[in-house]
Amino acid sequence: MRKFIVVLAVILAIFSLFFFELPFNLLRPVFHKDIIDRYARRYSLDPLLVTAVVRTESNFLRGARSHRGAIGLMQLLPATAKEAGIEIGYNSLTLADLEKPAINIHVGTYYLAKLKKQFNNNEILMLAAYNAGKNKVELWNRQNPLLATEIEDIPYPETRRYVNDVLSTYQWLKRIKEFKNLLQ
Repeated sequence: MRKFIVVLAVILAIFSLFFFELPFNLLRPVFHKDIIDRYARRYSLDPLLVTAVVRTESNFLRGARSHRGAIGLMQLLPATAKEAGIEIGYNSLTLADLEKPAINIHVGTYYLAKLKKQFNNNEILMLAAYNAGKNKVELWNRQNPLLATEIEDIPYPETRRYVNDVLSTYQWLKRIKEFKNLLQ
């Protein structure tokens, strides 16, 4: 009977590793934490928010590519990365460069900060623009200037889900940080 319980526990542990991925999701942010912290601080963003974006965009897979052509940890479109990269000194970014964590996080964090400033520190609009494109969000925001402060006001279902996912992950990461601080 005792062997049966041990075997069952091992099977459940393996099942949870592959299907729930909880242990991996807790460890992945650590792999690029130093890079995220450096660039988040440089551009006055909360490192946990940048971590939430990376988690939502690529689940920390540096070689991630989307069906729309976005590349790397922060899922940057090559045209957006090129434009933002030039502004911070990367004059000839290649697709291979966008798979490098330090470059991808640097360019993506800079671009997030630029959007945050452009949208008057409104994180919902910043994240919506990061996902849907700044032109779409500018147009939509101009047509509805009093809206866009609530996730439910976002007119694009995919973007609404994205912003909700990032902000939920961000809150979750803040709770984990608070818990770690209590333990110390």
